[in-house]
Amino acid sequence: MCHTIKDTTLNGFYIPKERCVFINQWQVNHDPKLWGDPSEFRPERFLTAHDTTISKTLSEKMMLFGMGKRRCIGEVLAKWEIFLFLAILLQQLEFSVPPGVKVDLTPTYGLTMKPARCKHVQARLRFPIK
Repeated sequence: MCHTIKDTTLNGFYIPKERCVFINQWQVNHDPKLWGDPSEFRPERFLTAHDTTISKTLSEKMMLFGMGKRRCIGEVLAKWEIFLFLAILLQQLEFSVPPGVKVDLTPTYGLTMKPARCKHVQARLRFPIK
C-alpha cells in the first residue's frame, strides 16, 4: 500500500508520516482547467489542430491505468485490446438512443467510480448480412 515516508505538507495540507495516500483519478480526469467542460462528450479535444492525428499533449494527461511504479503492467496490452474491440464494434454497428429518451450518465461514487447502467442504447448492423 502506498504511504508517506515522512511528515510532509502538500499544497497547504499536512500529511503525517505513514499515511496511506490515494490519487484521485476521477479528479485528474475531470479537471475543468485542463479539459474545459470534462462532462461534455467532445472526442475532438484529443485531435491535433489539423484533426488528423491524436494530440499526445492532451492524451498523455488522461490517467486511466494509475501512475508511477504501481501503474497497471497490462496498460499497453489493454489499450490495444480496447482499440481493436471498439474499432470492430464501430465498424460493424451503428449505436443510437430512441427518440425522446434522455440518458442519465451520472455515475455512482465510492472508492472507485461505477458508471450508470445505460438501458436505452440500440445497436443496429451497418451492413446487411448476405
